Amino acid sequence: MDKTSWGTATIAARGGYEPALGEGVVPGIQPSSTFVVPGNPGEVPHAYARGGSPAYEPLERAMAALEGGADAVVFSAGMAAAIALLDEAAPGTAVVMPGDAYYGIRVWAEQELPKRGVEVRIVDPRDRTALERALPGASLLWAETPTNPHVAITDLAEIAALAAAHGVPWICDNTFATPILQRPIADGALATMHSLTKYVGGHGDLVLGAAACAGSDLAARLRARRNRVGTQPDAFSCWLARRGVQTLPLRIRRQSATALVLARCLAAHPKIARVHYPGLPDDPGYVVASRQMDGAYGAIVSIVVDGGAEAAQAVVDNVRLWIPATSLGGVESLIERRARWAGEVADPALLRLSVGVEEPEDLWRDLERALA
Repeated sequence: MDKTSWGTATIAARGGYEPALGEGVVPGIQPSSTFVVPGNPGEVPHAYARGGSPAYEPLERAMAALEGGADAVVFSAGMAAAIALLDEAAPGTAVVMPGDAYYGIRVWAEQELPKRGVEVRIVDPRDRTALERALPGASLLWAETPTNPHVAITDLAEIAALAAAHGVPWICDNTFATPILQRPIADGALATMHSLTKYVGGHGDLVLGAAACAGSDLAARLRARRNRVGTQPDAFSCWLARRGVQTLPLRIRRQSATALVLARCLAAHPKIARVHYPGLPDDPGYVVASRQMDGAYGAIVSIVVDGGAEAAQAVVDNVRLWIPATSLGGVESLIERRARWAGEVADPALLRLSVGVEEPEDLWRDLERALA
């Protein structure tokens, strides 16, 4: 069967691994830090694990295949992947990024890139005029859709056209949508970035990042940066994340379906001032998300609780099934008041809900009781 015709669930189930006759159906864990090389290290695929290891390769192949890229590079964290990608920006130019990008990436860019002579221009990518004004003189456009934590939607086809018109390569943080629901490389992205800690790993037991690249040249540069600064992953986390890939299609679709149910219930609740979820018809991103995302709207719902920060925190303090914790994408449902983090631009009363795989009715009853 021609692998190029495989659907995303089939690609995910194979997990970047094709066992040979007599090999295990599941790949082994290769923890070695060094490899036997009696002569020229350039003549062998692996010499030292900081430069590369067979432990990383099944996961890298799986991520590249799911995103429709030529290659993928795995890092020790999503931030490490993002920083390596932002290193594509040339001194004397600018990086354009949304104000609603993940605050860790935005804050790092604003603090560190100017030291390298790279200007950081913050714009709302949904404002075509503002985006077009920001692109001249830029060497990189950073996109994120849906965004964290406002779950805002950016039209990838539109930013691809604008970026191409100005000769600016663009990269998309695809963590929230995952390659099951959205594949920006098909729209012309240079690469996609993932915090594999979230949906790909899916069980709250690893910290990893990845960049899936449209071309092999970028992947080679990223591997060189990973080797230079030592942001390589560990073997066991790669093994866990590769296993997570195999069930990702099932989890993200189940989680997204439950998120839609909860968003509808929350939108009708008198103590909720606003619901941010692109699956609701009155959401500003609904039309674009319906066209751009593959049959679901993701599993993050953000809500603004009437009554301010104190009322929102009371919800966090009173839930019993929802777990008050940061991060997202796991099988357990998490709730968090985002403004407690320094640098976060969210409303003090905004709660980010990471919807897990529990029964929708149980999750809603718990929220409804806490809101009361």
